[in-house]
Amino acid sequence: MAMDSKAKTLSYRGGMYLLLTLLIVTLLGGFIIYRYSLVSHFKNVVHFDEGIFYAIIGVATATMIIALLLAVRLHRNLRSLERAAQAMENGADIESMPTFANDELGDLSRHIIDLYGRLRDASNEVQREHDKALHEQQEKLRIKRQLTNNINHEIKTPVAAIQGYLETMITSKDMKEEEREVFITKCYTHCQRLTQLLHDVSTITRMEDGSSRIERESVDLRAIIDEIASEVAMLPDDKRMRVNINMPASLPVTGNSTLLMSMIKNLTDNAIAYSGGRDIFIKLIDDSNDMYTLTFADNGIGVDEDHINHIFERFYRIDKGRSRKLGGTGLGLSIVKNAVLFHGGDISVKNREKSSGLEFTFTLPKAQQPQQA
Repeated sequence: MAMDSKAKTLSYRGGMYLLLTLLIVTLLGGFIIYRYSLVSHFKNVVHFDEGIFYAIIGVATATMIIALLLAVRLHRNLRSLERAAQAMENGADIESMPTFANDELGDLSRHIIDLYGRLRDASNEVQREHDKALHEQQEKLRIKRQLTNNINHEIKTPVAAIQGYLETMITSKDMKEEEREVFITKCYTHCQRLTQLLHDVSTITRMEDGSSRIERESVDLRAIIDEIASEVAMLPDDKRMRVNINMPASLPVTGNSTLLMSMIKNLTDNAIAYSGGRDIFIKLIDDSNDMYTLTFADNGIGVDEDHINHIFERFYRIDKGRSRKLGGTGLGLSIVKNAVLFHGGDISVKNREKSSGLEFTFTLPKAQQPQQA
């Protein structure tokens, strides 16, 4: 903010030099008058003394005028600096600061205001970071409380069912063996659902609380997809879907193999359980820059647009009764999204335009290729 010193029309330093010069001239004039007043034999001494006297009066008058101008200028700058200090104390913006004259004190004042502006910006940035961190912490606490409440709600149903079946078997001593086997099978099914729920919760908690401790390495995503495709091919006819893969024979990404396996597995299980389709399509659509872009689609019934923006939310179910009947925990797609975000990618979902079914589009980071010697 300081202005070029060459552009200054008047400065305190220049004014002081001028005053000093005038004072020296005055002193010399006085000395000359005193010196020549002793020489009475000069005929024109009176006229000479009178000229010197008027010159001294003129110099003294000019000196007082210059001193008054400098004092006024100094007072004006000091008042402006005082107003600036009060504005700083009240936290005002730099734009509202008073203007200063183009001199040394003005430069110093502008420099102080510039430092104040930098300090204020730094303080505001620290406050923003603090507010952001506080908001993130409060959001995490809210999500954890919500997760805990949802888990309690999800656990109650299978636990109550297991308790009811066991109480019936305990109190009914004459229960038929076939009926007892049915009750035992139902208890086992609910136990499996509880186990899957605890596994899904553990996966989400692991990604949120221990992401820095989860190992990352070069993982062949194509190998994971092929493994899941082979498992799908072994399912019964009513659950089996054709997995159509369109990507290179090897697709190395930087990530965690367990989370990547869970991500593809949950997308596949979701398609098998809820799509109603017969085909799954996994395709690499872009491998530019440092990220792979892939799509995971099915040819099923799709999802109503009212629900599609919520399917990544935890415990969100489009058909709650059907989801629980099929053993879903309501966390599968939430795990998918968190796994993609953990790897630094993005994910979105939409209904396919030219055919029925859902289409997920997500990105994953490429594995760094070893440098050749």
